[in-house]
Amino acid sequence: LYALNTISNEENLTGGSSYTNASEFDMSTGKMYSLEMEIEEYISIYEFDINTHQNTLIGVIYEPGTNGIIADAISFDANNGILYYVGFNNDPALCLYAIPVRDNEFSFTKTILNTTAPYNNITSVNYDNVNEIIYALNATYDSTYQYTGSSVVEINKTTGEVITRGELADFAYFVGGSSSFDQNTGVYLLVGIDTSNVLKMIAFNTYEHTYVSGFVPDNVSEIVCDNTVFARNNYGTTGVASAQAFDFELYPNPVSETLTIDYPSSGKVTVQIITSCGKPVFVQDFASGNKMELNLASLVPGFYVVNLTSERKTSAKKILVP
Repeated sequence: LYALNTISNEENLTGGSSYTNASEFDMSTGKMYSLEMEIEEYISIYEFDINTHQNTLIGVIYEPGTNGIIADAISFDANNGILYYVGFNNDPALCLYAIPVRDNEFSFTKTILNTTAPYNNITSVNYDNVNEIIYALNATYDSTYQYTGSSVVEINKTTGEVITRGELADFAYFVGGSSSFDQNTGVYLLVGIDTSNVLKMIAFNTYEHTYVSGFVPDNVSEIVCDNTVFARNNYGTTGVASAQAFDFELYPNPVSETLTIDYPSSGKVTVQIITSCGKPVFVQDFASGNKMELNLASLVPGFYVVNLTSERKTSAKKILVP
């Protein structure tokens, strides 16, 4: 297992026997979970502790008739400790497997998905830990197995309903292993090849159900989003004591002109406002004090993230500009 610390640039290689590309991290505990089909019809679930380098088999799912695992079809609910996987059963039908990996006894539930076309291929599964929603890429096919298009969908965890949130008609193909989710802004990210055969990064706004696309380097895959700020604010798993978040208040929200921010810092504070697509539109340092006012009259309507950094502590909140 190759690990790169993006803060210190330290690299590490750890030996092991059960690593796959069907893996997800629990942002709350720092443990990694992987699915592997070591024997046909049996799906093994492994837990890897990045601190002790211990790899443990925590359970096995027997699914008669299956002979493989769908890559990039796994996501993790770090709030409740549930590993989600979209795969086929022996019908064959697409199912959502929910595996509560923190429980003392291994268990899982399986929900048949109510798909949107005669044939569907669901990949690029990601979990929105703010709104507790599963998002995925759904490729659809007609009754003659002809490809009819792809869309970003929401999967209802309880009913299995697959809800289309946005068509990606400008794109003919998608790069496997390229999807990720920005927990701070609610942006679903993946790489596609458009109808002009140009590779582009797609940023899908899950609040507004719209997307923008742009440049991405050639030959990229296995893309992840740096959700460090989100993890520190919500789970505190980094072990860096000086990086714990602080709380602040902002009002009014929604805001059309002046936003007031109250914060408990006696030192310099850096304020950053980021669009739902991840683009900074405001960055400014403020001297010590407990209140500041920002004029946001020039911002276009939409959702934004207000990020405050002070003395190596970071905290963020969402606002709406109507």
